[in-house]
Amino acid sequence: MSPPQTDEDAHLKAYNAAFSELNLRFRWGMDTLHWLDALDCNTDRARIAKYLEVCQPHLLKAYDIDFLSQLICSKQNEHYRNFGEPASVA
Repeated sequence: MSPPQTDEDAHLKAYNAAFSELNLRFRWGMDTLHWLDALDCNTDRARIAKYLEVCQPHLLKAYDIDFLSQLICSKQNEHYRNFGEPASVA
């Protein structure tokens, strides 16, 4: 039996689902999420924007950072609503 999912796990899973849906080739681990939080990136859009600036700057040659971070954030929120739901007890 696997341990219960935390809110942080649900956020991470939602970020990676959004990246996958948008055909972005990167995935985040818990270490990336903690690194971004340590930089005071405490909103989804701020995390995404900082990550893009530091780790994926080539994407910003083709996409506006506000557009791309909002698009990823929107997809992440859609997935989070599914992953963040508590499991039903049968």
